Amino acid sequence: MRRLAGSGANDLDDLVQLAATQVFINLPGFAGRSDLTTWVYSVCYRVLLKHRRWYRRWSLRFTLEHDDTPDAMNPEALLAPAALEARERLQALHSALTRMSDKYRAVVVLHDLEELSVQEVAAIVDCNQLTVRSRLRDGRKQLRRLLESDAASDYGGLHELTPS
Repeated sequence: MRRLAGSGANDLDDLVQLAATQVFINLPGFAGRSDLTTWVYSVCYRVLLKHRRWYRRWSLRFTLEHDDTPDAMNPEALLAPAALEARERLQALHSALTRMSDKYRAVVVLHDLEELSVQEVAAIVDCNQLTVRSRLRDGRKQLRRLLESDAASDYGGLHELTPS
């Protein structure tokens, strides 16, 4: 659920709880036509979409204050340059993934990060394989644009520094 919803999702615990409840309730109806993991991913995907639709309707009436307190980080991990660079790259990826639309993020995460086949992803998101392939292509383009724009803004729009 963390990968489908994005690591920065404030409601991740609620989503996990809702998905686990749905899996538990619907497990007797699991027919075994697909792998259990594929079935669980499809439940998580539907729970995520339903919850996001509910949140959009709810947020039209109410607003929430966001808690911007930073997470406690391990100071020893911050000292290693390689660990710092890896952490920054991971944070940039998670930030870009959270800004993608749900349908593109789900397909990119399931295929590229979870390493599921196009056929399995199609079963999870309940669409045909050609739609999954086009969403995967468009999602990768969207992710690339987001990462490039983040990198450009980090360097003030300069991609390379060349001596004069």
